[in-house]
Amino acid sequence: MIRLNLTAAPEWLELAPGLRLQVAPLTTALMVSARADAALEALPEDASQEELALVMAKSVARRAVLDWEGVGDAMGQPTPVSPDGIDALLEIWPVFEAFQTQYVARGLLSDAEKKRLRALAEWSFGGGDSYCTACEPYEGRERNCADCPARLNQPQTQDGWQVWDLVGRLGGQLRVIPGAVLGWDMGAAIALAQALGIDTLIAAELLPEIEAVMVRKLNEQMEGSRDG
Repeated sequence: MIRLNLTAAPEWLELAPGLRLQVAPLTTALMVSARADAALEALPEDASQEELALVMAKSVARRAVLDWEGVGDAMGQPTPVSPDGIDALLEIWPVFEAFQTQYVARGLLSDAEKKRLRALAEWSFGGGDSYCTACEPYEGRERNCADCPARLNQPQTQDGWQVWDLVGRLGGQLRVIPGAVLGWDMGAAIALAQALGIDTLIAAELLPEIEAVMVRKLNEQMEGSRDG
C-alpha cells in the first residue's frame, strides 16, 4: 500500500549512513513554487529527463530542507544548510536517488492522485454514473467497460479510496442558495472523516480538489435545466 505523507510537521529523512535531512511537509504550495523555479524555466526544450529530474529535485530541496546532519565542508567541519550546499549534495548520485525516492516522489504521487480524483469527479458529477446505469451490456461488452472513465481514473491509494467513499456520504452536507450550489460544509465533512477513521489532513488536502469540480458540474446542470 502506498500512502500519501501529508503530515503537518517537519520530518527527518535518512538518505545514507550518517546523513539525515530535516524537511518541511511536502505541500501543494511547495511543489507549485518548485515548478516555477527559474532554473527549470532556463532548461532548454531538448533537456533530457535526467537533467529535468535533477533540476527539479534541487528546486524542491532548496525549499524543503530545513536542517541536516552529516554534511561537512572540505575540512570535514559541519556546514550549515545553504542553497549551494543543497545543490552540491544532490550532485552525489546515491543522495539524489534517495531524496528523489523518499521525498520528491510523494509530491508526484499526490499530484497524480488529485488528478485522478478530479477526473473521477468530472465523470461522476457530470452524469457519468447515470450514463453507466442506463448503458445496457451487449455481446462482447460488459457493463464494466474497460475504457470507462470511472475505471481508468479510480484511486490508486487507500487514502484516495477513503476520500472518494467520503464524497459519496456528503450529499446531505451541500451548501446551497436558490439556484446555485456553493460547496460542502467542510467542517462537517472533516468531522465525518474523523468519525470514519480517515486521516483528516489527507481529507483536507483532497476534498477541495473534488469540491471545486462538484460545484462546477452541478451548477452547469442546474443552468442547463433552466435554459432547457
